[in-house]
This record gives sequence, structure tokens and C-alpha cells, in this order.
Amino acid sequence: MTISRRAFLKYCIGASTLLGLDVSVVGNLNKLLADELTMPNIVWLEGAACSGCSVSLANLIGDETDQGPTDLVDLLTSYVNLSFAKTFMSATGDAAVSQLKDATAGEFILVVEGGIPTAFDGMACTVYTADGQEVTMSQAVSEYASKASMVVCVGTCASFGGIPASGSNPTGVVTVQTLTGIPTINLPGCPAHPDWIAGTLAAVICGQTPELDDLGRPTAFYGKTIHSQCPRKPLYDQGRFADYLGQEGRCLFKLGCQGPYTYADCPTRGWNNGHNYCVQSNSNCIGCVEPGFPSPTLITRRSHRRE
Repeated sequence: MTISRRAFLKYCIGASTLLGLDVSVVGNLNKLLADELTMPNIVWLEGAACSGCSVSLANLIGDETDQGPTDLVDLLTSYVNLSFAKTFMSATGDAAVSQLKDATAGEFILVVEGGIPTAFDGMACTVYTADGQEVTMSQAVSEYASKASMVVCVGTCASFGGIPASGSNPTGVVTVQTLTGIPTINLPGCPAHPDWIAGTLAAVICGQTPELDDLGRPTAFYGKTIHSQCPRKPLYDQGRFADYLGQEGRCLFKLGCQGPYTYADCPTRGWNNGHNYCVQSNSNCIGCVEPGFPSPTLITRRSHRRE
């Protein structure tokens, strides 16, 4: 199914400052809204993943002030020009594959969620059947990444390998760039914040590549460490560290918080419409936007146990 673009564009325009979009992008969004420009299709392929980033996008819940969607139905019926996405679409089988072929016949943006298994000739992950043959994620990504105007990797699994590539990586999970050699915009996170997805897609559909860091992440969202923006940084500076998880009013660094080494705007953006994020919930930052996630031990004690 093709989903209307209008409310998505209105959301991006209304939240342009929050999403870090520059003036030229907002101008082009207005032109798209007025049908003065053609909006490309978005094709969303999902490989070795838990669908968490799709669910995160579905949780882009808004209100009258930010003009975001009010619920999942509103998102799917009123937002992005999402031409193919298995988690969201009602079409299945040959009908879904037909939509994919139609969407990729012209200009389109490829969004990849999840890692790409390459072991067993890629058969550890198949994404659809065409002409009676199973098509693997590696085959699909190789074909469509070369045709797409831009490739956006959503989530840490797609961006860096994440959980599917951790440990011994028995299915040989790789990223799009490793598989194809094609540069990608990376939106890591376990899952990626819905604003990171919406803001990046808004820029890309206007033909702009956001400013990226050396890991391919938009600096508007991944430009500062969690630690530098954390409300508990004064506690760190004062040496007031928590001795056990759940302890209120203390910095969690000595319990393994990865905030000083993790680049994302979680403290200032917040999750669930800005209401919360990991440290605010009295839990460590586990560095889920970084290439090393997940580390062998997500929580490493640097101080004594609670007596």
C-alpha cells in the first residue's frame, strides 16, 4: 500500500527546529506539500532484526502541538510514502512483491533495518519469494542498494551489525556498506529514536544528505556524548557515584554507564514524546548507538557491591 505523505511532511515542518532540519529542507518540504516537487518512494527491507526500529517508528505519537501522528493507525494511513515495508503493509505474497517491483522502478530511497546474513549463501534470512524462488536479504539489498538514490540504515543492527553480529556471528551478519561498498546514512540505536528516523528521511526526500560524523551518523542527532548532556553530570563532577543500581540522586558511571563514550541526544530529546530515557529511568546508558554494542558485559561494576 502507498501511505499518504501529507501528515508526515506537516510533522517535519512543524517540528523542524526539534529535528534539526535546515531552512532549505523546510522550504522543500513545503514545496512537496504543495505538490511542486515529486516525493520518492520509500522501500523498507528488514533482515536479521527484532522489528524494534519499525515499532519505534510506529510509536511516533504526537499531539496538537507537534502535529505528529496520534496513534499507529494514523501513522499508517496519513504519513510517509512508504511503498514497501513488511511490518506495516497489508499486502502479502505476490501482491507485496509486485508493489516492491513497482516502487523500485523509479526513484526510491532504500531503508534497511536489521543485519544482513551472508552465511549459508544468505539463506539464514529470506525476505520474499519471487517466481517461486526464495530471495535472501543479501540478494535483495545488493540489488536495490545499487538502484536507490540513498540508503538509510535504521538501527544498530543495520548500521554496525548489532546483536545479530555479536559473539561468534554464526550467520555472518554484515552491514550494507560491507556487503555492497555503497556509503550509507546510519541511524544506530536499539532501537533508533523515531525522530532520528523522521528527521533524516525528511532531509533525504528533499535531496539533501545530512552532515555526518565519521561513522555515517547525522551530527544533528549524534553530535554530542550522552555524558555532556546528562543532568547527572554535576554529580559526576562532584564524585557522587551510585553504589548499586536503582540508587537515586547519584551518577551511574562507576556501575558501567557508557554515557561518556556514547554519542546521541537522548538526554535532551527524550523518548515517549520526551518523557524519559535510560538514565532518567535510573539505569545505565548501555551505548546502544555505538559500533561496539553489545559489549560482552553491558553492566560492569567499577565500585563495591551494596552491603
